[in-house]
Amino acid sequence: MQRAGLRVDAIDASREMVKMARDTQGVNARHATFDDLDAVAAYDGVWANFSLLHAAREDLPRHLDAIARSLRSGGTFHIGMKTGTGMSRDHLDRRYTFVEEAELATLLEGAGFDILHRDRGHEVGLAGTDDWWIVMMARKHG
Repeated sequence: MQRAGLRVDAIDASREMVKMARDTQGVNARHATFDDLDAVAAYDGVWANFSLLHAAREDLPRHLDAIARSLRSGGTFHIGMKTGTGMSRDHLDRRYTFVEEAELATLLEGAGFDILHRDRGHEVGLAGTDDWWIVMMARKHG
């Protein structure tokens, strides 16, 4: 995104991911969580690609509301999540919250988004397991 000329404000809850973004991509990332997102109408887009899947299910509505607040009217939101039900931890003790496609759509619509596109698939992720996923592109109402 940065190489494409976009102004990037990168955050990650993992200090290791922040370091990797800085060291390998030259991105000025900072350590923060979605609870630290207090921007109002500051961004044209938010890219949360398989990051919210580490949040607790009960926190998803709050995080999606914060993301919606941070976007300008008509702003774009990209989200990727693993699909399924429940929660589990991998061998690195990372939490995964699984969502069904309809559940994620309902959460996005409840936060004020219109879903523009959906993509589904499966692949082996960083945890080493072959998991099904959903990616949705949405636009903030307005």
